[in-house]
Amino acid sequence: MAPKKRKASAPSAPASSSKKKAKADEPAEPEAPAPAPKSSSKSKPLGSKTVSEVWATVHYVSEGKMTQEGFSSFIGELGIEEMSFEAIYLIFKLAPNSQAVDDVMIVCAAKQSMQSAMDSLGCRTMADVPAKLRAKRGSMEADFGPSFAPFFRWLFEMGKAIAALNNNVQSGAVRTVPLSEGLALMEAVLGAWPLMGKLKAFCVDKYNQPFSKDLWTQIGRFVHMSKTGRIRADLSNYDDDDAGGSAWPCAIDEFVEFVQAESEQ
Repeated sequence: MAPKKRKASAPSAPASSSKKKAKADEPAEPEAPAPAPKSSSKSKPLGSKTVSEVWATVHYVSEGKMTQEGFSSFIGELGIEEMSFEAIYLIFKLAPNSQAVDDVMIVCAAKQSMQSAMDSLGCRTMADVPAKLRAKRGSMEADFGPSFAPFFRWLFEMGKAIAALNNNVQSGAVRTVPLSEGLALMEAVLGAWPLMGKLKAFCVDKYNQPFSKDLWTQIGRFVHMSKTGRIRADLSNYDDDDAGGSAWPCAIDEFVEFVQAESEQ
């Protein structure tokens, strides 16, 4: 946009000839002090807010709870994408219950829960949150091991709660996670696993069933073993005793066959 032209300043009026000159020995009147600048009306940036200040902001917390709507605003201002590993892991840390999800619409139910989440992540300010979450993602993706397992188990409960909400039933009435919801959650947290694309293709093209709790848990175990090399990248030792042997569910047997058949083409 082109800059606007400045208006020419009006010439100053000539001094009146009738005005008396001030006497040399007469002290000059002191000038009136300039008015103090008005304080900015901008609100405090989220990055510098404390947990108490966040909890007192109706934009994020309503009636003592942070709902999905408030959480969306919260992470949006922090620059965290929705349905990313970082966003989902933060929900896990803020969750009222790390073992189950009773109400998927409630992300955090108490200020103390948010403070505990910030402390466990090592955040001194809200501005630290994105970097700490990225670091957590990197450490978990290295092996998808013991620190990842509780998060992945909780993710199954989240999938059930989403299915319950979509079907307007109580979360306890849902036993499995629908394929579409389950794959969306898996893609968000298993993006660094080399076989995630093939697992999705297998589930959509061949398996086409909801995820049971046992299958979900075994997928997490399979991801860990293949990521650490206990199961080779080409899955050639999948049947060996030290790689699980015959303990794998049928669905994972079929997935391995699917991957090996593709590699032979």
